[in-house]
Amino acid sequence: MADKHNVESPYTMKDQDQDKKQLKPTIKAYANADFLNSQAARTIRILCEFQEPMQRLHANGIRGTILVFGSARSMARADFDRTVNGLKLKLTQGELSAADRTTTQTRLDALKKAEWMCPWVEIAESLSARLTKWSLDDKQLHASMHNLPDYFQYDRFSQVESHQPLVITTGGGPGLMEAANRGAASIPGAKSMGMGISLPFEKGLNPYVSDGLEFEFHYFFTRKFWMMYSAKALIVAPGGFGTMDELFELMTLRQTRKIPDLPIVLLCSKFWKTVINWEALSDFGVISQKEVDSLCFADTVDEAFNFIKSHFDHQIDSLNAPVSPSTSPAKATSAPPTVSL
Repeated sequence: MADKHNVESPYTMKDQDQDKKQLKPTIKAYANADFLNSQAARTIRILCEFQEPMQRLHANGIRGTILVFGSARSMARADFDRTVNGLKLKLTQGELSAADRTTTQTRLDALKKAEWMCPWVEIAESLSARLTKWSLDDKQLHASMHNLPDYFQYDRFSQVESHQPLVITTGGGPGLMEAANRGAASIPGAKSMGMGISLPFEKGLNPYVSDGLEFEFHYFFTRKFWMMYSAKALIVAPGGFGTMDELFELMTLRQTRKIPDLPIVLLCSKFWKTVINWEALSDFGVISQKEVDSLCFADTVDEAFNFIKSHFDHQIDSLNAPVSPSTSPAKATSAPPTVSL
């Protein structure tokens, strides 16, 4: 291939132009890092966070995801014990300043408050592994994915096949998110996805996210869009503001029918029934009791897995059921709500 920078000129140049020594160097707009990182280019950066993830999701054949949210402050038992012992050892060092000692003690106290989440890290890991294996092995689920509501099936990339209909997807962080990615990654041949957000105190995603499926967003709203765009189920472990934010965002989308119905599992019933008074929300009339009853408050891997699987089994049975003469084809094969990119 000819070098486009060394094409023979159709006209005769003067010597100074031919040797290029006196020519003013230039930079194209799309290669101008100062411009692309400026306030003026914010719209372009936003568009990049729509287009680039879409291309990668298509290239990896992602058709559906199971979202898993949960606290980044949680730890597996071994990691928790190691971290606590490290902080205790630091407190025994005589050279610590008073300020450093206070900071270390504060960190230790905060960590101990989160100790109760250690078992839930193991449950999240086991549940993700089981769901991933089911996604890989269930032939009926594979066959049905072409008929289940799927935004991606309406575009030219729909022919990209995936051997894994449902991919465990997290925020890519530590704690319960890392546990979910670790569980999915433990299944041979499985993919695991992480959609991170740029934070000054996190330097990358957890190591259990698959190559090519590690995303980092600058804008929370573009991250939320892609997290929920192909979500087919939601698992929410105990967590704080970020976890609550994602939960209520998705519940609102489901309530307003901006997305198709999907199963929502809340891991650790004691936590979720304590921090949120669901019955009060219904009693005050701001949500319906039906919406509360649609949630699965699960305390075991079996409860959560069976709830999600039964949702898909019901969808598959509905798709395979014979269409009665009174049911129009349009109603029998209704498309999911339209969402424009």
